Amino acid sequence: MMIGRVVYEDPKTKSEVPKDAPVVLEVRNLTSGKTVRNVSFQLRRGEILGFSGLMGAGRTEVARAIFGADPYDSGEIYVNGKQVFIKSPEDAVKHGIGYLSEDRKRYGLMLIKSVAENTAISSMERYTRFGLINDRLLKEEAQAENEKLRTKTPSMEQALKNLSGGNQQKVILGRWLLNDPAVLLLDEPTRGIDVGAKYEIYKIISRLAQSGKIIIMASSEMPELLGICNRILVMSGGRLAGEADAATATQEQIMSLAAKYV
Repeated sequence: MMIGRVVYEDPKTKSEVPKDAPVVLEVRNLTSGKTVRNVSFQLRRGEILGFSGLMGAGRTEVARAIFGADPYDSGEIYVNGKQVFIKSPEDAVKHGIGYLSEDRKRYGLMLIKSVAENTAISSMERYTRFGLINDRLLKEEAQAENEKLRTKTPSMEQALKNLSGGNQQKVILGRWLLNDPAVLLLDEPTRGIDVGAKYEIYKIISRLAQSGKIIIMASSEMPELLGICNRILVMSGGRLAGEADAATATQEQIMSLAAKYV
């Protein structure tokens, strides 16, 4: 009644990831300060991997280390079987990795800039030649991406601060999709948005996985992870405490793992 349409609680028909699907991302023994210790995992094409855990368990820190936003002390990262060396977000983008921060207003949005500028900021090289920006092409491609995501905005010139939280989140997703990454790191992707926008974000994530993208989704909402992910890795005290199959796991099992090293 609040949003004017039916919203189903189960947002996803779980996609089946073939056992022989190629490994797109592999992380080996990743260590970053005291917050991430010896974390290893693999993701296959089309897979959505959830990260759960209590506050301060290391979910966000794993994503930031992979993206180069935080330095890592040791470990190896492989994309499509090739080891990559990520020292900065720029390196991550070059290797096909995108990151949506849990604090979108601090790390993701330029609120006084337009929807078009916010969408295209990570792909500016393709619109720039001899120091000049092809503004027409930038707006055309930004508009096309936001139309796919059904972003509600009066125009591409609209300042981002005037959009709702859910539509701001779609703009950030569009930013990375315009860059066509192989790997998307989503940290609390539905925090602070209404239930209708959440459902639309779930559908976008599922559609991306079905198209072959791999998604790492860190969330404090266990029903969200159980509803959309294929597997869930549970962090506790900076370490991996265990893995759960999202099709059979319960919130109680995940909570038990989350408290393992507390």
